[in-house]
Amino acid sequence: MNLKLKIIIASSLAFLGIIFPQKISHSQTQETIIRKEQIVVGVREDSYWFGSRNDKGEREGYCIDIAYALRERLSANQLEPIRVRFVTSTVQSRWDMVKSGMVDLECGPNTISAEREEKHGINFSAPFFITATQVLAQRGSIEEDVNAGNAIVGVVRNTTNESDLKSAYPEEQIEDKFLTREQGIKALADGEVSGFASDGTLLLGVALSMNLDMENDYTFVTINQEDGRPFCAGYGFILPGGEENSSWQKYINDFLANDKKAERIRQEWLLEEISENSQMLYDACTQE
Repeated sequence: MNLKLKIIIASSLAFLGIIFPQKISHSQTQETIIRKEQIVVGVREDSYWFGSRNDKGEREGYCIDIAYALRERLSANQLEPIRVRFVTSTVQSRWDMVKSGMVDLECGPNTISAEREEKHGINFSAPFFITATQVLAQRGSIEEDVNAGNAIVGVVRNTTNESDLKSAYPEEQIEDKFLTREQGIKALADGEVSGFASDGTLLLGVALSMNLDMENDYTFVTINQEDGRPFCAGYGFILPGGEENSSWQKYINDFLANDKKAERIRQEWLLEEISENSQMLYDACTQE
């Protein structure tokens, strides 16, 4: 074949590629992870009990241990064990990290909702924990103002907690400038806001890490819906969306439901260590 004919054919193929682009598949399955011999997991560093750093700077929490348990299951019958690589995620970055394929899943206090799945093009796993939106407030008259909806309450922007808060409070009494729970609770301790809203279990974790006196100085105010029930939230892994990724979602859900080590980790981190307040929320959200 002469050079001129090769150039003509190459140009034609390039033109056809523009007019009829090939569909690139990004489907995720357990087999693709096994082939690359690595699972990449997005984990937060601001979520006590789920994913945080200890005094030595080491990652710890439910999401760390569950990732290693998932690694073990994926490694079964393999000559070489699957590696785990952790990537730090945030409230803002978690969706795109999964959708872009940067991580195979993201584990954290991610509230499951069909609206979020559609908006961000992701899937959620089955829930592994249940809690509800609460407001952390100082005890006394400020607590009464928060309970009556007559106070400025902070919240992290673009979260389900903000949506819940807007169902109970006038918009002018909501301060949504905060990017993290730590920022909001510090503002509460400094008197900049009267309360700070988030999931009750996560509020307690941050308050304990900041050495706040929960017994004497602070308390929780539960926001209820019109039917008297709390604004409950089930947490799930963030997984790639689309029908092409349904096999990976089924694999993860089966792992959460049937793997004995996964259940033991959930018991150790999220049930045995659970506080009285968190247990109250769990009972209120799971009762018939």
